[in-house]
Amino acid sequence: MTNEPPSIVTSNPPPEFLPANAFDFIPDLHALLLRVSREELELKDVDHESSHIRLKMEKARAMVANLPDVDRSLEEQKKEIRDLEERIEKQRGMIKAVVEMQIVKDIIRRKGGAE
Repeated sequence: MTNEPPSIVTSNPPPEFLPANAFDFIPDLHALLLRVSREELELKDVDHESSHIRLKMEKARAMVANLPDVDRSLEEQKKEIRDLEERIEKQRGMIKAVVEMQIVKDIIRRKGGAE
């Protein structure tokens, strides 16, 4: 293992949160299917009546496609997680080593005794 920091893929800043209803097309689809099953809507009109649902789905696909790192493979993501976990462990070890240094112990003891 080297002392070099792990390579971490950086991406653009995260996008604004997706709207809460961005993927909420199931109720619309359900309502459309109910209308068809109750014969309130003729089959020839389903294409026209479902256009707003298709538009919602297309917008949702576009939002997902624009999320950062969506093109990264699962293995790339797992590797980044492993690298970050290793980095955290190294940092914990360094913090522990610093806390164990006599000069730090003296400073902590003086601060504790002064209050």
